[in-house]
Amino acid sequence: MSLSAGYLFVGAHHLPHPLDVNAPRTDLQIQNFVRCFNRLPVSTTEVLTLSPSACSNIVAQPIPGILSVTTRGGVIQPAVANFFRPNAPNYFLVQALTGGVVTPAVFNGALAASGTLRTPGVVSPFGSVNAQSSDGNSLYHAMNLDLKKRFSRNFQFLASYTWSHSIDDSSDLQTLLLPQDNRNFRAERANSLFDQRQRFVFSAVFASPAAWRSGDGLHRFLADFTLAPIFEISSGRPFNILSNQDTNNDQSNQTDRPSVLSDGKLCVPGTPGCTPLITNGTFSTGDLSRNMGITHSFSSLDMRLMRSIRFNERLRLDIIAEGFNLFNRFNEAAASPFIDDVNAFHERAGNGRFYSRPTAAFDPRQFQFGLKLNF
Repeated sequence: MSLSAGYLFVGAHHLPHPLDVNAPRTDLQIQNFVRCFNRLPVSTTEVLTLSPSACSNIVAQPIPGILSVTTRGGVIQPAVANFFRPNAPNYFLVQALTGGVVTPAVFNGALAASGTLRTPGVVSPFGSVNAQSSDGNSLYHAMNLDLKKRFSRNFQFLASYTWSHSIDDSSDLQTLLLPQDNRNFRAERANSLFDQRQRFVFSAVFASPAAWRSGDGLHRFLADFTLAPIFEISSGRPFNILSNQDTNNDQSNQTDRPSVLSDGKLCVPGTPGCTPLITNGTFSTGDLSRNMGITHSFSSLDMRLMRSIRFNERLRLDIIAEGFNLFNRFNEAAASPFIDDVNAFHERAGNGRFYSRPTAAFDPRQFQFGLKLNF
């Protein structure tokens, strides 16, 4: 019998992660709205549907419905401003709305004269530009303990326990894994999607003593049997919880996370009692950390029973029966990431993470049988 222990650390840097390098400037969206109506918006929709012709204290309208000048400064329609993305205004929309009368050159002159928050730029049709940056990071710690007995006295076993912790700020090259706030990548550091804190596996092989073949009665009947069980129990895995609403007004609702109330319930920023709609001059993001959901633990017992029938020294037939998840335990494979399902499920783990409505499960109890002829 032997006992072994090991520890592994992996630190990876300059990993790729998705990033919208042309994300809207929501601070400029809000300032543009304040110039128009002299108050803060009460919703993101108000900002997006702003019409410069409806502003108060209008002094001039260089391009009606698109540009207005008020006593508080120039105001531009948000869609025409390309929602204040870094690249350029939406010159194509300007020409479409004006029947081609206002060209990019004419529009740039009007921007400069009206003093809006939107500056001219290179003619470009782009909205979001999801590029791959190389500033991602990942850390992995793992400790493994193995207790092993070699085959003797007709049995052997291996008991293995693993404690691990995986931390990263981006897990894959997928649009859904863009940061919640493209200008605050540090807020994405959290447990990895594939983090599994604890895992225990016990496997063994039990064989009938060879002497039983020459015995009689029960011993002879049980001769040439082999039993091999595998038992596994492990922690659940994290998943990201989403509000499914574009609360930070970056033109995407695929990455926005909710906030956490004092009673542990999740809420959407901007709704009553939750995080304010606007924080520090920009639309608020949820204060829930990334990957704060977790699936339930996994547990399964598999077993293999084999009986060998020996016809002579060279010819043997193995009759095999295998069972998987013998106790037919429901093992959750995935859970809904959406805030409504998390709140409705209303269950939290001891470490404060959130469970949700299961959406997928690992296999139920299964059996399979086989024959193997050795010659």
